[in-house]
Amino acid sequence: MFFHIYRAACTSTLLVLVFLGIAFSASVQAHETEWPGQKLASIFPKAKKFVQRSAVLTPAKMAAIEKELGAKLRAEDQKPIFYIPINEKKKPMGLVLFVDAQGPRGVIDGAVGLDMKGKVVKVAVYNHNESDAIAADKFLEQFIGMDIDNTFNIGEDVMAVKGHEAASEAIALLPKKTLAMSYALFLKRKPKKEAQPEVGETSGSDSETPEIKDLGELMMLMLDVYLEIAVYFDTGEDKAKAVAAAKQLVTYAKRIADFEPPENAERTEEYATLQGEFVETLTQFAASLEKEGISDETRAQWETIEELVNQAHDRFSGKSIELEAY
Repeated sequence: MFFHIYRAACTSTLLVLVFLGIAFSASVQAHETEWPGQKLASIFPKAKKFVQRSAVLTPAKMAAIEKELGAKLRAEDQKPIFYIPINEKKKPMGLVLFVDAQGPRGVIDGAVGLDMKGKVVKVAVYNHNESDAIAADKFLEQFIGMDIDNTFNIGEDVMAVKGHEAASEAIALLPKKTLAMSYALFLKRKPKKEAQPEVGETSGSDSETPEIKDLGELMMLMLDVYLEIAVYFDTGEDKAKAVAAAKQLVTYAKRIADFEPPENAERTEEYATLQGEFVETLTQFAASLEKEGISDETRAQWETIEELVNQAHDRFSGKSIELEAY
């Protein structure tokens, strides 16, 4: 039971990144000028409500997105509006972004839903002047489950509608653009590495521990591996992946001391003590997880880890975050 609660807390953290990791604008411009309730419900039918947040892309972010896409962004893309679906437990389920692309016969309007792991849950197409086949479920369902690692290239991981290859390519740009914008703004790619470090071992390899600019970036890296462990406790599948994630978490946790806390930075001794306890508990947890898998001991250790995270948040991260405040 605890791990279902913890996993929900992890997904809330992803939503917090959406809320806090971007310089949000209060203005509402771009694709949807009225509340798109029916369209949102068709993408996340189990959502109890949606909250709206707008972001402004900086020139640097735009350049990164355009490099990822291999194409220029449209003017409408420069102030994206994210819609966050909230479930009955008041937890976020992912996001929806209304996007468009230039097709051979004009602009194609659509929307893309991503889950909390950054995977496509649905691509919807609305206004267009192309063949109806490019808006049919038979074509659009192939995008479900794709993520930032997919190329979205016709003939590779996308099968085009016969005779409408250019329009199919424009449709494929919708999820690709949504993913590129989401990662440029608040999600984080996992660092590629050849091998996982041993428990308690400090890695000196740049491929295992990438250059980290600030505490926020470190927290985003840690969140990725937190989620892998939470999924293991939920499903009981892929123990090896969870153990590797726990070991990587130890490595990341050791880097916390490289940065000052956002708040109460003068309490360095307490901060260092809490960080040391966190690393020690994680190291013990990783060893136990490798030996026992899911057990009463690893459940208790994971609960202790959550308590330490909450302590650190209360003492050093400033004001608490209430979902309903948004």
